[in-house]
Amino acid sequence: MFALLTACAMPSPRNAATIAVLPERYARTVNSNAAEPLPERWWDIYQDSGLNALVQMALNDNPGINQTRTRLEQAAAVAGKTYADLLPSASITGERRGTRTENTSSDSLSLSGAASYELDIWGKNRAAAEADILEAQASLQDLNVASITLSASVVENWLRLRALRAESRMIADQIDTNTTILDLQHERYANGSGSLLDVLQQKETLESSKAQLPDIQTSQELILHQLAALVGKNPGAHFSVGGDSIPKIPALPATGLPSTLLETRPDIEAAWLRLRSADWATSAAVRDRLPAFTLSANITSSATKLSGLFDSWLLNLVAEAALPILDGGERRAEVLRQKARADERFHAYRETVIGAIAEVEDALTQNHFQLQKCDAITRQLESARAALEQAQLSYSNGDTGYINVLTSLRSVQSLERQYVQAERDLALFRVALYRALGVNDWHQKEQKPS
Repeated sequence: MFALLTACAMPSPRNAATIAVLPERYARTVNSNAAEPLPERWWDIYQDSGLNALVQMALNDNPGINQTRTRLEQAAAVAGKTYADLLPSASITGERRGTRTENTSSDSLSLSGAASYELDIWGKNRAAAEADILEAQASLQDLNVASITLSASVVENWLRLRALRAESRMIADQIDTNTTILDLQHERYANGSGSLLDVLQQKETLESSKAQLPDIQTSQELILHQLAALVGKNPGAHFSVGGDSIPKIPALPATGLPSTLLETRPDIEAAWLRLRSADWATSAAVRDRLPAFTLSANITSSATKLSGLFDSWLLNLVAEAALPILDGGERRAEVLRQKARADERFHAYRETVIGAIAEVEDALTQNHFQLQKCDAITRQLESARAALEQAQLSYSNGDTGYINVLTSLRSVQSLERQYVQAERDLALFRVALYRALGVNDWHQKEQKPS
């Protein structure tokens, strides 16, 4: 009977790989020969000390991640509190009483101690402790998730800022070019070899270039505000963010098989730990319906003087058994609640795994086609520059009007901005891939002293 009851109360064994039906490979794979191994501090690929400092500041001072740290401390404390139920409890009290009259006085001293221990025959307390320990471990994985997300957000904003600065520098160059051309058109018009229409059209092109700057400058300021918030500073705080070009985009990382996500994604590990915790909590609820056995001991001593307090003791040992008979269905309802909670976490785990695979597939697709887009814009820009050169030559020879030069010039300048934006998007998609692949236990490794 004992073996039957304990066997029924044990949580059902689960296998992570069978719960989440994983594909054998990603739909869009990476050439393993050209792939880079997945680093833990993946932002080191940019080899920028300023970025490294920003990420470290964020990990130390960001309010959001510090909230996650305190939630981990709370979960660890709860686990410690539950684990204490597995150990005996003891207390001791002392008392002194005195009586005074006109002619006499008397004193009495007493000392008493009590100890109790619940025999965890069915393993209820151990199951509850196991559930809380797993919850604390899941909270640690939450910290890993927050660390990866925070570091990715810092890198993304750093890349956007660098791209905006590169675009701003490019537009400044275009403004200089358009100003020079406008001056030449003024001279041609003054000499009678050009038209007022050519001057006005070139002036409109110049003003169009200048109109690009305010939006870019606004975006730069907003990103600086976001970076300040990410590193735990007030908007407007000064910190160094150098660079006015998009850094070289590294090769695609090795993705491995979809099954490796079960080991590298901390959100998957957290969902798995919470599912196991719910199983143990269900087990504890089932065992709570079984009889409880408690051993208790009370010891007392009294004397009129301190020296005699330890001469005589009264010891009382008690063994108690309690079996719930009528509780209005409370314990049965708790079992049903915990089972439903375990089912909920079962589905949450599957959802997390499916979502993780989808994120990797999405990032791989974005990287694949964005590379094609960058190559296409590069070829288009080469053709546009060749067309501009030919249009300028024809215009100088009097074979065509200035409108052809102007059209080609605008095309080149537009494509130059498009290329910067396309490179920025490719860099952001690469960050999304690193984030999707994840690195489990990253936060613990990051905090190890060098």
